[in-house]
Amino acid sequence: MNFLEIRTILEDELFQSSKSRYSWFFGGIFIFLSLIAIKYGTKIYTLYSFFFLKFEGVPYSLISYLLVLALGPFFVLIIAFDSISSEIETGSIRYIISKVQRSSFILGKGVSLFLGFTVVLSGIAFICLIYQYFADNAIQFEKIFFFWLGSLFYLGSFISIFLFISTLSANNKISFVMSLVFLGILIYFYLQGGESLLKYLSPYSYGIDNLKILKESQIKTEFTGFFKNLFFLFLYTLSFLSLSLFAMKRRDL
Repeated sequence: MNFLEIRTILEDELFQSSKSRYSWFFGGIFIFLSLIAIKYGTKIYTLYSFFFLKFEGVPYSLISYLLVLALGPFFVLIIAFDSISSEIETGSIRYIISKVQRSSFILGKGVSLFLGFTVVLSGIAFICLIYQYFADNAIQFEKIFFFWLGSLFYLGSFISIFLFISTLSANNKISFVMSLVFLGILIYFYLQGGESLLKYLSPYSYGIDNLKILKESQIKTEFTGFFKNLFFLFLYTLSFLSLSLFAMKRRDL
């Protein structure tokens, strides 16, 4: 692993590659959908306010987090499914790994995806701040911070999953289908609910559980549980990233 090589891959993915515009375009769509959700979600909030009885003020951060929970994994899939498989399909990966280490290549791709969604989530958090300010609500920085942090770890786990699948795939079609199937399996695991241990194998379980800290008026009541969920999401991300590194090193290109 070479940090200079990782930086080179990172800069190329974010600003210079043909896919960078495509990725930023979908990131912009995600921010726009969040803006729409916040605008019209407040109207829904007034109709179902009993669901948010413990929330002080209009829950802009909660509305945004619900959008991230529902649509975030699909946006990650769209942007990340071909991150490695496209290079394998075109054969350009042979040229790339002749210049950089395989581990640097994988980490550069992963960090670029992570930073891209960090920017997107920061944009959504900023929109929440603006709405709170103009709605004459007390600006709840802690709620927005927990939205941003929880969303980042949640989407980070899916980034590592689809990066791993892309590393295993011979072309983009296989990667896309495998990513959809795996996403369906994760949803199925979560829906088992109850005492089933399968739900703990899905990032959905930890992401949705973190809704509690955005619903409650007193953050302290869910503070420990929130960071426990972040820890498991981090382990999830680290595990799949490690699998991607292992798969790339073992793959015959």
